[in-house]
Amino acid sequence: MARRGGWFWIWLGLLGVPGWGAAQPLAEDAPISFITEEWAPYNYMQDGRLGGVSVKLVQALQAALGRQDPIRVYPSMRAKLLLESQPRTMMFSMFRTRKRETRYKWIGPIGRDAIYFYQRPDSALQIHSLADAKSVSVIACRQAGLVYNSLVAAGFTNLDAGAYSSQQVYGKLLRGRADLAVSDSPLGVRHLLRQWGLPATALKQTQVQLLASDLYIAASLDFSDAEIARWQEALDSLKAQGRLDQLYQTLE
Repeated sequence: MARRGGWFWIWLGLLGVPGWGAAQPLAEDAPISFITEEWAPYNYMQDGRLGGVSVKLVQALQAALGRQDPIRVYPSMRAKLLLESQPRTMMFSMFRTRKRETRYKWIGPIGRDAIYFYQRPDSALQIHSLADAKSVSVIACRQAGLVYNSLVAAGFTNLDAGAYSSQQVYGKLLRGRADLAVSDSPLGVRHLLRQWGLPATALKQTQVQLLASDLYIAASLDFSDAEIARWQEALDSLKAQGRLDQLYQTLE
């Protein structure tokens, strides 16, 4: 009997181990780890302060729900690892793709954007399709993440994927070290050029779109559906009040 009792408690403990059973969601008043990455104009650091449209939106949602959890910035890949490995974690701003659909729970959309290839305005290259982009010598991009994975999946073999930031990606293009660059949305590229004191015409957006999707807040799977629904209701309420539109108007 004692041996059976011992095995019973071991079995019961394994229910909380991944693969042996689903751990119960923590209480809704437990802390939430809010994480984001450098991706202007949605979330970024400037002069030591965190800003951006999505940051302001998440802060407004926190206020509506009576929360004050801090928001921390991490490199993209580390942020995604934290989202998938630690409890009660939310990350923004995330493209909601088919591959990601079941890996997280979703709150949104909080916007919509697309990623295009860019070239120098004096370039003679004619870029009208993905095939045209594949034919150039060098495309600058980040070393990892959704854009890089999409390029590899599409069969690109001409990538300079050594960059950690948007500044490095588009800096290579401006210095003539790449024929094309792809990393950020049109709003993000415009924001970067403004930071550099350059006109919007310093880079030319091609007509070739790599990907487009709605933007969301992604939540780790241990959140209860009821709690996610409350966040969604708070977001829908802010949208109905016109708050989201007001935030995006500041980018114009």
